[in-house]
Amino acid sequence: MLPKDPVLFPFECVLSLEPLIEFLQDKLASGCWPTNPVGSDLLDRLAKTPELRGPIQDLEALKKHQGLLLRLMSLVFPPVAWDTEAFAAVVPFALTPVLASPQFEELFINPPAGQQVRRNVDDATFFYGRTIKAYMFILECLYGLKQHMNYPLAVVVKEEATGLERHFAVQLDFRFVRPEAVGEPIVLSEKDLELAKKHISQPETLRRLLPPERFRLTGVTILKAVEVTTFETISALSRDLIDQETVMSQAGFLRLQERLRTYFGQGELVAGVAAVHQDQVIILNLGCRLEEDSLLCQTNQVPKEHLKGSLFEKLAQDGEMVVVPDVREEPGLAKFSADYGKSNLRSLLIAPLLYQGEFIGSLEVGLPGVDQFGPTDMALMTELQPLFTVAVKNALEDIDKQIQAVIKEQCTAVHPAVEWRFEQAAMRHLESRRQGRAQPMEDIVFHEVYPLFASSDIRGSSAKRNQAIAQDLARHLDLGLKVVRRAGESRPLPILSELAGRIERRLGRLQDGLKSGDETGLTEFMRSEVEVVFEDLAKQGPGVAEAVAAYREEVDPYLGTVYRQRRLFEKSVSMLNEGLAAYLDLEESAMQAVLPHYFERHRTDGVDHLIYLGASLSRESSFSRLYLSNFRLWQLMVTCGLAWLGEQLKEQMPVPLDAAHLILIQETPLNIRFRYDEKRFDVDGAYDVRHEIIRSRLDKAVIQGGERLTRPGRIAVVYSSPEEAREMRRHIEHLQEQGFLAPEVERHELEDLPGVRGLKALRVGINLESEALARRAQSFLG
Repeated sequence: MLPKDPVLFPFECVLSLEPLIEFLQDKLASGCWPTNPVGSDLLDRLAKTPELRGPIQDLEALKKHQGLLLRLMSLVFPPVAWDTEAFAAVVPFALTPVLASPQFEELFINPPAGQQVRRNVDDATFFYGRTIKAYMFILECLYGLKQHMNYPLAVVVKEEATGLERHFAVQLDFRFVRPEAVGEPIVLSEKDLELAKKHISQPETLRRLLPPERFRLTGVTILKAVEVTTFETISALSRDLIDQETVMSQAGFLRLQERLRTYFGQGELVAGVAAVHQDQVIILNLGCRLEEDSLLCQTNQVPKEHLKGSLFEKLAQDGEMVVVPDVREEPGLAKFSADYGKSNLRSLLIAPLLYQGEFIGSLEVGLPGVDQFGPTDMALMTELQPLFTVAVKNALEDIDKQIQAVIKEQCTAVHPAVEWRFEQAAMRHLESRRQGRAQPMEDIVFHEVYPLFASSDIRGSSAKRNQAIAQDLARHLDLGLKVVRRAGESRPLPILSELAGRIERRLGRLQDGLKSGDETGLTEFMRSEVEVVFEDLAKQGPGVAEAVAAYREEVDPYLGTVYRQRRLFEKSVSMLNEGLAAYLDLEESAMQAVLPHYFERHRTDGVDHLIYLGASLSRESSFSRLYLSNFRLWQLMVTCGLAWLGEQLKEQMPVPLDAAHLILIQETPLNIRFRYDEKRFDVDGAYDVRHEIIRSRLDKAVIQGGERLTRPGRIAVVYSSPEEAREMRRHIEHLQEQGFLAPEVERHELEDLPGVRGLKALRVGINLESEALARRAQSFLG
């Protein structure tokens, strides 16, 4: 049952239907309702039923008039929801039910044997919150002093059979409650009201002004319990995963597993988390016996080479969630079939954990039955991936910290803009050492900083890289085929015809598209089965010897394969990356003179950069909103310059490459913390992680309808709020007037990313023929 109030509530609470009846009468008299929702005879029948009028002391008397009470309560209890939702009418500011829906009755009034019901707060906090709420209600209704205090009340129901918890948010409607003075009304002066306002959270002060015995709370409170199990479980998981020990310690992980069981609604669910560290796969934790139930059974470290050809390798390569209906029928688990045979797990759901596009680990959940996971479970798992990705990333960082010896002092190289803060910390650290206190360096955290992120990624780099690989492999096979054919012409041996056929078949398969393992497999084939006969074949005549010489001239002796097209592609990538990075560094250096700021630049297939701005980063705290807007406009201008430069460099590249440009806007500031083990800054706190998650996933963003967001020749500006969009539109309009940008601006809703919803984007073309843009870019390039 619902927990009883252990402390006597100081106010008299009286059940009365009069406020609800008056509400009905007023609405009918006003003509606001087109029809009478409860029937024309209800008020007449209520007038003839004195047990339902005025203060109701005997709640048992209500049972004689259940039908009439139900008709009246249909004003606040929708009949269509009577059998599906949990709601009740209760005595004001009490949990004593007057009328309850069947679901409310089953959950909270007469629950099954063994079912536990508890509030989300202890008894003292519950009593305190209810008392403050009553005082605020009286002050607002009788004295016009309106104050707000958020007092969320929730109830947790734990089922004995499954051990699972269900969370319900309690919503209270006080519209049909009236505070009444007992005896002579108390008059409060302006000074009294100011005192009440100042001490609104202090019941003892309010008691002196408004003694509880001088008031009565009359009417009926409408209570609704809304299930929020998923939301509460996600919140609890987020809080737990902030502590990296949660995934590292067995006790912490078992607590996580209990939350996951609640989240998936499966009392027998078993969870496991693995992480990739260099050339090892590490099992961080499991909610079961290690040697029986884990995908990575028998040891907490497995060489990645050992997992070749397994389901784990597929997970790392594809980066997509995997559902295994039956572990005993899954070929990718053949290496672990004996271990799964010992366990009772049959179904698996395994999610990859990707950080900035890199596979860093996996989250695995299993159940005893066959085919237990479906699309709904996959959607639930998608919500968990960002949380566990951050937790595993932090756990990996902690592992690095533990295994690496301290070679240098904790801070050897920091960004010049924040060097002053490290000097302060170092001085205090040295002072503590001089005083004999062996204390670590203090935490260095910069609060309320604004992130500015932008990227210029090479469009289609993976496809072009695969194309270059395929061309090189095809050339390698063709060179070998020429040797074998020349030899066959010189001496027509059947074995040479057979070898030529094998080479031709591999060439044919290669034309159908490059597949995983082709690069290694074809190179090994040529080395071990074709090249081994060259020495003998070269003796058959000068024509064959010339073909062998041509083969060896083109095949790289160190790599053992033709590497021409790949080298050209890598040269093009290097040219574009170096050009964009040099231009960005020049622009950023000029902005350091405007306002010192933290800057990071990364090069992969393209260039991205991250800037942090804020008053806490400056020794003089000279930051203002004007600087933030200026940097956002500058970032937009720089992106235009990068696009122009990329177009100029394309003419010099052996393999012409296009770059797609993106800017992420976030209005909400965040906190960053310096990680001494990694010698870098990272976001501080679970809420701030959202920006990091968005950055890591934006390269996969598509607009609603399926089109990819980023396109060469255009800038995509991703945002969340209307305020962010309005500011960026102003900057875009300015650059359109300058001739940097094309006139048309597209507005798009983005498809939900894993763990991220509600993103929008502006997309605008870049005027690559603009003379003004060319002059500005050239002025920086010299």
